[in-house]
Amino acid sequence: MGTKTSGTQWVVPTDPLGTQIFSTVVDLSLWIAVYVATLGLPQSPHAVAFRAKLAADRFLSQWNYETIMRAITHARRRKLLAPAVRRRHALPEITLEGRRRLSKIIPVYDEKRVWDARMHIITYDIPEKQHKERDALRDFIRTIGAAKLQYSVWITPYNPIDTLRTFIHEHRLVGTIIVSDMGSDASIGEEDLRSLVARVWRLDILNDRYTEWIKETKRSEHLDHWMLIAFLTILKDDPQLPFELLPRWWNGDKAYQLILPKLQLLQI
Repeated sequence: MGTKTSGTQWVVPTDPLGTQIFSTVVDLSLWIAVYVATLGLPQSPHAVAFRAKLAADRFLSQWNYETIMRAITHARRRKLLAPAVRRRHALPEITLEGRRRLSKIIPVYDEKRVWDARMHIITYDIPEKQHKERDALRDFIRTIGAAKLQYSVWITPYNPIDTLRTFIHEHRLVGTIIVSDMGSDASIGEEDLRSLVARVWRLDILNDRYTEWIKETKRSEHLDHWMLIAFLTILKDDPQLPFELLPRWWNGDKAYQLILPKLQLLQI
């Protein structure tokens, strides 16, 4: 069962599939609202169909029904879900504000990945007395998709200058961070760029997860909700590097093509 914090947010106490995406059950309730809308469930004043679907679904059955319903009630109070209507109170309906919030949570596959064919290095030298700012910088650099090359040295294919500029000023780190252009033929020693990218971003591990996901879809009769969340959980960890840098054995794009029809139905 979910637990409540600060009197407002119901959080997931265990570690079921999807907790990397939904940090609170309120966020999960928004996802459920979009998901059940695609199912065409019969309207039931006693929530029979809704409860049965939650129990039968491999993903949704991980959560306690009463916890989810409390989260739905809380989301309605915050106008993330539409107010309950008689004979439809068991089926949550997401609002525009709820969709905005959900769109910030769910990872999106970038089909374009525009790249200028140049690699960039981020280096920094932050004094120990500013260790909190240094830790915050590391976390921020990870969120923009950079990978650690060595201590205080990170690389990224996407120019990070504009993104970093605001962070630097907000944390008073002017003069401690340097962004360098590695050029269009970047390499380190005898290691070519593709090999470097695969090693630094540990693409072999991520590719294994995509490969296992593809194998699971072939074993299943159809792509159910569990498989959709499993894909999104992998995608959240995917740095979505330029296609030109991905190794030939990469299976992320194959997995995306398999799940694409399911994603299009949700229209998040």
